[in-house]
Amino acid sequence: MRRPDLVFALPLTAASLFALSAFAQDGPALITLLHTGDMSEIAADDGIGGVAELMTLLEAERQRNPNAITTFGGDLLSPSLLSGLTKGEHMIEVTNALQFDVAVPGNHEFDFGPEIAQERIVAANFPWLGTNLRDGDGATAVGTAETWTTEVDGYTVGFIGIVTPDTVELASPGDMISFGDPVEAATPAVAALKEQGADLVIALTHLPLSEDRRLLREVDDLDIALGGHDHTVMALYDGGKLIAKAGEDAEFLAVIDIAINREDDEIVWIPTWQYQTTAGVEPQPEVAELVEKWNSRLDSELAEIVGTTETELVTLRSAVRTEETTFGNLVADAMREATGSDIAITNGGGIRADKTYAPGTELSRRDILSELPFGNVTVVVELSGADIEAALENGVSQVEETAGRFPQVSGLSFTYDAAAEPGNRVTEVTVGGEPLDPAATYRVATNDYMLNGGDGYTAFANGRVVVDAAGGKLMASQVIDAIAAAPSVAPETEGRIVRVN
Repeated sequence: MRRPDLVFALPLTAASLFALSAFAQDGPALITLLHTGDMSEIAADDGIGGVAELMTLLEAERQRNPNAITTFGGDLLSPSLLSGLTKGEHMIEVTNALQFDVAVPGNHEFDFGPEIAQERIVAANFPWLGTNLRDGDGATAVGTAETWTTEVDGYTVGFIGIVTPDTVELASPGDMISFGDPVEAATPAVAALKEQGADLVIALTHLPLSEDRRLLREVDDLDIALGGHDHTVMALYDGGKLIAKAGEDAEFLAVIDIAINREDDEIVWIPTWQYQTTAGVEPQPEVAELVEKWNSRLDSELAEIVGTTETELVTLRSAVRTEETTFGNLVADAMREATGSDIAITNGGGIRADKTYAPGTELSRRDILSELPFGNVTVVVELSGADIEAALENGVSQVEETAGRFPQVSGLSFTYDAAAEPGNRVTEVTVGGEPLDPAATYRVATNDYMLNGGDGYTAFANGRVVVDAAGGKLMASQVIDAIAAAPSVAPETEGRIVRVN
């Protein structure tokens, strides 16, 4: 590709027309890329998002330019409360209705295992690209294709799809699927597309931004990366290559116009872009009916009983913010066991219903969601023993104020002196019955709010994040799964938290 002398970044329509007029008039075309990613919720939240609202934007853009290609940057099947019930089945029906053209899997496509991933991918009306996904026989895995091409006004647009290799840790892809290095997988695939006559080559990626940049920097003839995974809204263009991401949950639609022309047997293209919000957009009626159908199912499923408690569960505000509680132990145990961590720490302020459940109470999905209403996901961070003690010190630093930072824990026990000065209250910590080693590294499950410093938990920033918010699963779903697997639970207070004075 020959780089144009000028880079245009004017408002979309004017810039696109101006870019087209800048070309020699021997066959220019305008290709529109409509991109979204990281979409697990189907309904608007707080007036923004929603797949029916997204469809309204898509239809308008397709009418503006019939040469539109709708792309998706991964993470569709999970995590959401509805996905916990359907294992992502509803998202395939919804995106078929949205008329996606091509997608790349994200790590959350593998949350329910490789068999479900393949079942959902095969059920889609659009291709999924897994250029760096291989099964045990060396073929592209779970029903994905290596590349895809489409013709637009005499130009061939080729696509590859690259999934983060971190999926091995972030989800449950099984042992038979390998995730190749992005650059090593992309290089021959892009070369093959060019040999097949591709004029423009686009990577659909589910990668961190740093890996998107490496991909474009190191893979010759790769022009554009349309990404996901970061949950950010951004575009970067250096005059020759473009990266764009579109946020999450259909809050924004990335609209990228590519003015393309063939000059002296070379391809010249100029991008212009804008982000359209779904806030205040009228939902498209047919897709809105689908949303209503699935949300009605969710309402009925929330009443489903998932198990019984044999002991009293306490979620009283006065308890979860000042002492070890049975419900706090249930939640922290579920987080630790679901992630295979050494320790779990969650803030008592995230437990909200302020009630007690008598022994013998049948627990519904709605009960758990009323207790854990914030939609937090469980993340995993490797922390030193010293940072764990600092986190616990923060947790008990405002106990006299009944602050929400008070910790509910699993895998460790600690003693604290409430009469001591904040920052010097924790007197003893044990992990697995052994004294906490300040120099040792422990695998800690917590929630994404605390990982980001919420409730004063700044010590988590010192650790190495193993599973971040993009790869985490809903805390509420993990607790529901733990109860359903039993199917009766009997948490006790066990001396995990001992207060003196």
